Amino acid sequence: MAYNRRSGQQRPHMGKSIIGFPKDYVMIDIETTGLKPSNDEILELSAIRIRDHQIDRTFSTLVQPNRPISGFITNLTGISNHMVMTAPPIEQAMPEFLDFIQEDIILGYNVNFDLSFIYDTAVNLYNFPVRNDYLDVLTIARKLVTETPNHKLGTMAQFYGISYEGAHRGLTDCYITVEVYNQLFNQAKQVYQSEQDFKNDFYRRSYPKQIKVEDLKAETSDFNPMHPLFNKTIVFSGDLDNMSREEAMQSSLNKGAILGKSVTLKTDYLIVSQSDLNKQKKTSKFKKAEEYANRGEKIKIISEKIFKQLLEME
Repeated sequence: MAYNRRSGQQRPHMGKSIIGFPKDYVMIDIETTGLKPSNDEILELSAIRIRDHQIDRTFSTLVQPNRPISGFITNLTGISNHMVMTAPPIEQAMPEFLDFIQEDIILGYNVNFDLSFIYDTAVNLYNFPVRNDYLDVLTIARKLVTETPNHKLGTMAQFYGISYEGAHRGLTDCYITVEVYNQLFNQAKQVYQSEQDFKNDFYRRSYPKQIKVEDLKAETSDFNPMHPLFNKTIVFSGDLDNMSREEAMQSSLNKGAILGKSVTLKTDYLIVSQSDLNKQKKTSKFKKAEEYANRGEKIKIISEKIFKQLLEME
């Protein structure tokens, strides 16, 4: 049975984002057919219940989608159409998942992505908003780890010597994230006298030097004129999830792109993080880009993930 998805759905009853190191929680990870809860579906629901920093129970199930799985998603996750032929539909799988997580604090890596799908699906199916408070392990990693080029889960696993084999499957990603979280917890204990000290430091505002567009120059003149970013005007909005603004801007210039400070009719791409795509409160750049796009202008709003895929093209 298919269910109706509402685009632009607000999440007024969603739990609050917290910071700290809870010892009792549920680590979650989902796999999906795409990036947008309004258009895409859940393929796998996985979770690990943690009590006193120890694994208590696990949950994992594939989910049969209403549409075929694309080759891209199969290559990324290893989940094929054949594998989900006998899997339960989301109407059956979601109640079992919600029963497992109960009212626990939810942890995950870039967990806003997972929760956006879970919240919207539960509301659309049962008018049941998931109200659990949640903690994004990615946010903790960004605060504590400064030696890595980015904070992707694979990078953190490599940094801490954790096996990344089998990643992009729900339960495996849960296990990896639990290990990364434990390493972050141990690292924080060496730096801070208490959890409250960490929270105080986390919320203390810092004002890094603002990178100016005009201060950056391309590091090469050997551009491919057929590259999708060549001669395109690109504007960034907000902080990205897995790369710094300076790194993203420099990579764009090295592909022959033109950096813009603000969204105008000349803008080809507005780049936003996946977490910003899921937020209901939009930046002024995002609003202006949507206004232009709705008028039929050439601008496209793309996620950091799609942007990185474009960068990887030769």
